[in-house]
Amino acid sequence: MHNLKQLYQITSDNRLSDSEKMVSLLKMGADYFQLELGIISEINDDIYTVRYAISPDNSLLEGTTFNVAETYCLHTLATNQALSFYHAGKSRIAQHPCYTNFGLESYIGAPLIVEGRRFGTINFSASAPRSKPFSDEEHDFIELLSHWIGNEIARHEKIELLQAQQKAMARQQDILEQMGQVANVGAWELDLASEKLFWSTETKKIHEVDDGFEPTIESGLDFYKPGENQRRITSLLNGIVEKGGHFSGEFEIITQRGTEKWVAVKGKAELDNGKCVRLVGAFQDITAQVNNRVELESRHKELSLALEARSLFLANMSHEIRTPINGVLGMLQILESSPLNSQQQRFLGLAKDSATSLLGIISDILDFTKIDSDKLTLEEVPIDLNQLLNNCVEIFNPRAQDKSIKLVRKFELTDKVFAVSDPTRLRQICSNLLSNAIKFTHQGQVDITTQITRKDNNRAMLTILVEDSGVGINEEQLAQLFSPFNQADASTTRKFGGTGLGLSITRKLCQLMGGDVSVESTPDAGSKFKASINLGIVEASELTSTTSAVQTTEMDLSHLRILIVEDNEINQVVIGEMLKQRHIVFDIVKDGIEALAILKHGIKFGHEYSIILMDCQMPNMDGYQATQHIRQLPAPVNSIPIIALTANAMSDEREKCFASGMNEYLSKPIEQAKLFSMIEKFA
Repeated sequence: MHNLKQLYQITSDNRLSDSEKMVSLLKMGADYFQLELGIISEINDDIYTVRYAISPDNSLLEGTTFNVAETYCLHTLATNQALSFYHAGKSRIAQHPCYTNFGLESYIGAPLIVEGRRFGTINFSASAPRSKPFSDEEHDFIELLSHWIGNEIARHEKIELLQAQQKAMARQQDILEQMGQVANVGAWELDLASEKLFWSTETKKIHEVDDGFEPTIESGLDFYKPGENQRRITSLLNGIVEKGGHFSGEFEIITQRGTEKWVAVKGKAELDNGKCVRLVGAFQDITAQVNNRVELESRHKELSLALEARSLFLANMSHEIRTPINGVLGMLQILESSPLNSQQQRFLGLAKDSATSLLGIISDILDFTKIDSDKLTLEEVPIDLNQLLNNCVEIFNPRAQDKSIKLVRKFELTDKVFAVSDPTRLRQICSNLLSNAIKFTHQGQVDITTQITRKDNNRAMLTILVEDSGVGINEEQLAQLFSPFNQADASTTRKFGGTGLGLSITRKLCQLMGGDVSVESTPDAGSKFKASINLGIVEASELTSTTSAVQTTEMDLSHLRILIVEDNEINQVVIGEMLKQRHIVFDIVKDGIEALAILKHGIKFGHEYSIILMDCQMPNMDGYQATQHIRQLPAPVNSIPIIALTANAMSDEREKCFASGMNEYLSKPIEQAKLFSMIEKFA
């Protein structure tokens, strides 16, 4: 009874550490058995490890290991119960290694079972034999002692596991808190049973409340900006409480310090037997992101307005510049057909060249703008490559001859090759490269060579090489050569003229057509430009001519009556004089209102017009509105062919004309040949 009381006192003493309790239990056992050595061991496989021990002079150290076969505990484990020897030298284990090595005469031990698994043993021993065998009571006591120690080891292991789990949880919580601080993300949890709302440290920080602040459902909702924000968060919370699931949204809140913030809130329902018992979620301060988004949206709106204003400006610029140029070139075309002496013809040629050069500069600027704003569309029509390239080169022959430059064509590899591409843009690429080469070559020659590399699916890569013997370009200038508004050096514009857009436009056109352009050059030794264009290939039998056959006789247009709707007086004269050359009867009005009036008058008195030439930009009523009104008049007036005459060269102008009800489109300056070709189409 005394031993049980002492056992209880030791195990229940909270002042003692686990190690101190084990040593105290061993001392109590050694006193009880009158033995000098006590050990609590842990056995794993064949290794016997001393965990706790008492010995004379403390000679047996904790952590000492033996082979389990060299200990008496081998027999204890085999019997799986308390086992003792009171005089080993006269027993069956007299030859045991433990006896021969250590001379232990007396021994009593029992297995240690922890949570149903074998842990090791508790044993006591001495070098002197006992006078008599161990009693049943002593066997029962060591069994009892092993149970108590097994329970203590189990309790200690559970405490260690719990402490480790608590440390891990604390570490995880710390990591979450740190991550929340870095990302401005907090956590929240609402227990619906207790109606308790938990906010993490970061959530409290976002709301600008003290660490000791304890939120409630009501106070939590009060932080949301009154009105739509409070109604929306309340509706979302009620929704997931009733139906489960999750929600997310962006809301405005007003913190405890009165700061207005934008927050992203996410929540998820936790269900028990189909009933929502808890809501958990995240809370993030997104004020900076929302402000950036608003600023970007504002900038995007400003940019859109600026682009729209730019397009309008360019359209107006195109109209305002092309309108007088139309007058100039038109009058020059008319003048060209009148009797002139040689000096007058020379002056006329110079005037035409100057006007054409001005038109080219304007076209470059507008082309660059269309490409830069992704408004340039490409045609896909069948073409005879060599015919197109030869026609292009022919235009530059006079300029080359004036400079005594030899223009050499090498088109053998593209002979009888028929392709599908945009002839206008292909001609523009070729012309820009030739114009550039001739401009910067003072003597020698300019070679233009073509190559074709066929691919699968009836595709091919056309390469145009233009090599000159001109001034050349150094490495520093090459780096800026294809940049818009840049020329080789500042003196180039003064010396040679130009906008600096030609090569930039050429590269962009090549890239739009699935290729690119590159250059190799040596100062004072010339340059070599290489343009590549991806195009389709067709057989000659599939090629359909895009131009009408040359007529041997001119079509009689004298039976036509045409209405000219044009506000510019010079253009009125130009178009009128052109029509006179083909003996066409015409009337002129200056805006859409007058056009409608004369057409309605014609309905009453039977005066009908064959064609209407309609300017697009006019005061009072423009050409688009006038066309829409004409299409609403009674037949047959509402079906009169209307040809748009526009000085706006932007890419969407053609579509705008057709959308208003016009039949065809001519861009100013008006060329006589194109005008009559269009009229003949409807004659």
